Amino acid sequence: MTKSYQFSKEQIREANQKDLISLAQAQGYVLENGGRRAFHAKQSGGLYFFRDNNKYHHFSTDTSGGPIDFAMQFLSMDFKESVAYLLETDLPSFSSSTSSIKKEGTLILPEKAPNFRRVAWYLIHVRGIDPDIVSCLMHEKKLYQQDNTGNCVFVGYGEKKIAKYCSLRGCSLDRPFKQDREYSDKSYPFHIEGTSQTVYVCESPIDAMSRASITKLNGHDWIADHYISLGCLSDQALEHFLLCNVITIIIFCLDNDADATYSDGSPAPNWGQEAAIKFADKYKALGYATLIESPKAKDFNEELIVLHSSLKYYENEQALEL
Repeated sequence: MTKSYQFSKEQIREANQKDLISLAQAQGYVLENGGRRAFHAKQSGGLYFFRDNNKYHHFSTDTSGGPIDFAMQFLSMDFKESVAYLLETDLPSFSSSTSSIKKEGTLILPEKAPNFRRVAWYLIHVRGIDPDIVSCLMHEKKLYQQDNTGNCVFVGYGEKKIAKYCSLRGCSLDRPFKQDREYSDKSYPFHIEGTSQTVYVCESPIDAMSRASITKLNGHDWIADHYISLGCLSDQALEHFLLCNVITIIIFCLDNDADATYSDGSPAPNWGQEAAIKFADKYKALGYATLIESPKAKDFNEELIVLHSSLKYYENEQALEL
């Protein structure tokens, strides 16, 4: 429903005054009490709607906004489409949840940089990812450096090696940036391929690479098992992965959000671990053997960095003894 004309400031203001809670319910979200001032959307990766300011906050992606931002992020609309959609008198509802609504279009991957040195430096020296894993994924075209911006580009492929999902991550230490490319389909995970019937399920590509790096640091074969990322706290990527691969064991390696808080500073649920428990029960009932690995740190990249520090300390101690 793209409009060719420009919207006035008054129209944009009117669109942003639409009741966000009613909008969410119209899209199939099941809302429950999320505290004194908020509603929590079930199975949403920590999506909260605030009654007093007509805004939302999504903890999994650390994004916030009003009705226009919500339509852009969760209905896969651009700005004009979002405003036009919200200005309609009646809000159309859908029979399925918003997570299954996909905007028609073709995913176009970002231009590649002439070399991938910045991304390699960031992942190896800042994030602690094993160089062999970085090199392997670059060779498989699942990881590269975006031209001009220098962002990390993580790619998930579908049938016939067609790119279906693309996640961008900034390499700047002082200005964090992460974004999914337009028309990305989260049903297709970022995938480190293995040969066994075991898959490690992580939240982000960097966490999947980190868990594989931990396997190698512990002296095991990191290419034996599969590692995938969900890109959020929905299991649609895992569901699709299981349709295409013979798997008997699923190990959930989701974040430890023990220190999560609401915007007012009050304690929030541990979304990552709650999702891990829910998914472990779901897939166990489907006949899979399921396990949960809970990081002591916030996520498995922090766990990897701590492990590197411990090994370096041990090596220094050994050197002093000699």
